[in-house]
Formats: sequence, C-alpha cells, structure tokens
Amino acid sequence: MKLISIVVPFYNEEPMADHYFEKLFEVLNPLKNKYNFEVVSVNDGSKDRTLEILLENQKKHNEIRVVNLTRNFGHESAVCAGLSSAKGDAIIPMDADLQDPPEVIVSLLEKFEEGYEVVNAKRRARDTDTFLKKKTASMFYKFISKLSKKVKIPEDVGHFRLISRRALDEVLALGEVTRVFRVEVPFVGFKTTEVEFVRPPREFGETHYNYKNMFELASDSITSTTVVPLRFSLIPTIFFGGLTFLSLITMLVFDILFWCNVRPLGEFELMIWLIANIIGIFGSAIFVTLTIMSEYLAKTFKEAQHRPVFLIDKIYEPRKEE
Repeated sequence: MKLISIVVPFYNEEPMADHYFEKLFEVLNPLKNKYNFEVVSVNDGSKDRTLEILLENQKKHNEIRVVNLTRNFGHESAVCAGLSSAKGDAIIPMDADLQDPPEVIVSLLEKFEEGYEVVNAKRRARDTDTFLKKKTASMFYKFISKLSKKVKIPEDVGHFRLISRRALDEVLALGEVTRVFRVEVPFVGFKTTEVEFVRPPREFGETHYNYKNMFELASDSITSTTVVPLRFSLIPTIFFGGLTFLSLITMLVFDILFWCNVRPLGEFELMIWLIANIIGIFGSAIFVTLTIMSEYLAKTFKEAQHRPVFLIDKIYEPRKEE
C-alpha cells in the first residue's frame, strides 16, 4: 500500500494538540485499509508542553513521528523540516489548528489517485479572516500574479495541499535558503488540480501568525518569485529624469530672463526654488532605487550565508509493533 505522510508543524499548541490528533485519526482510521500513514509532527521550539503531548500521542498512535527542532525556526522552516523527514509516496502538509480540516484529506487522495501530482486545497471563502486580512491577502495575490509571469501562484492556497514524492523531491532540491513552499510548488510544476474547502475558525488557543509574519512571507514570496521589482526603479528614474531635464530648462530660461532684467522671482527665491526641486527629484529617485535594491541585497546576503533552514535535535520514531 502507498504511504501517505501528513506533515504538521507545532508551536506552543498545548491547548490544541490532543484535539487535533483526535480529529485527524477520525479521518485516517477508515482509510487504513487503502493506505499506510505517517504523521510527521514537527515541534518548532515550543515553550509549553507541546513536545510532551506529541510524545504522549505517539504512544497511542503508532503512525506519529516526532521531529523536535533545536529552537523556534519559524513556520516555513518547520514545514521544510517535516517535508525533508517525510517518507511518503504522497505528502500532505497542514496546520495543527484544524483550520485545515482533516476531512479534506479524503478529497486530496481521490485526486491523487486520478493521477494528479499536486492537489491544492483552496479556501472557498475567507469568512474567518478580518477585513484587513482579507484585503491585504487579495492585494498580495493580485500583485504577485502580475509579477510571477509563467509561475502562477494559486490564490487562497497556503501550505495545505497534496504533493507527490516526485514533485516534493524537486522542491527539496531547490537551492535557496529562503524557503517559501507556496511559491516553490508552483515553480516545479507537474500535473496540478485543486479542491475547495470552507476554512473553519480556530477552536482552541490563539494564532501565532501575526501581520509581521504575513509581511515577511509576502516579501519573501515576491523576492523569491521574480526580479521584476528591481526594474520598478526604471520608471521613476525616467520620470524624475524628465523632471530634472525640465528643471534645467527652467533654470536656463530663468537665467536668460534674469540677464535680460526680467525677474519673475528674486535671485534668492529663484536659487532656493531650483535647488529644492533638484534635490527633491534626485533624492526621490535615489531613495526609490535604494529601497528596492536593499530588499534584494538582504535576500542575497541570506542566500550567501547558506545557513541551514532548520536543525533537528532528535527524531522520535514510533514503537515497532511486535
């Protein structure tokens, strides 16, 4: 039978972990006559009893493997650690807050059996999100879809999806240090489809994914996908260059009028006006260019360091059945 890996990152999920496994195995148990399962549970440096709870659940469910990271590396890195440790013929990363409903796994596997190597779980609606989050998410997907050109980033699709072993091996072979799974999967391609689901509200605990995390994800997604923003500076440079040219022409005209004793402005006011315009024009162009370049230089710096995305403290394998 095919082995299916469920990859789940945990960070301070003490209130949620037991409930998650209860719901997950309600879905997996009826499928065990068709598939073997492993649940790769990644403890991302939790400061509460999450690791202890994972090990307690491992005693109840022989399918659970616990990957304990040396510290908190962040959501993307924890997902990457789980994917790197997964052994399945198909792999399904999902969150532990049950906003990625385990029931959708059945639909993902059905599409996998139809021959699809990537099956995206797409949110049908974002009713559980705040107005601000809905708007920023919509703006992000529209923006990145225009920039990404041939790499089409699916809208309202997070980590929750099924990916075949062949496709995952290609994703893991990518060389970048800044890992953005929702960008890397569309990049490698393969036969892709999607299933829709309604995202329920979180039942216990609080989300650890704030606006700062979302901004960092958006930034990494854009800079990992395209170099188009590097060319954005060309447009303001041309625009400001045109203004600079007009300012020089204006300066020449005012200079001629001044020598002809026609003085629409006083000498002092004229010089202040010209200097202020030139400084503003050149300063704006420089700042726009430097802002965009600094984002890419920061990413280049991280890539040049080539530090590991995660470090595993220990992998707790399940007991072998006698």
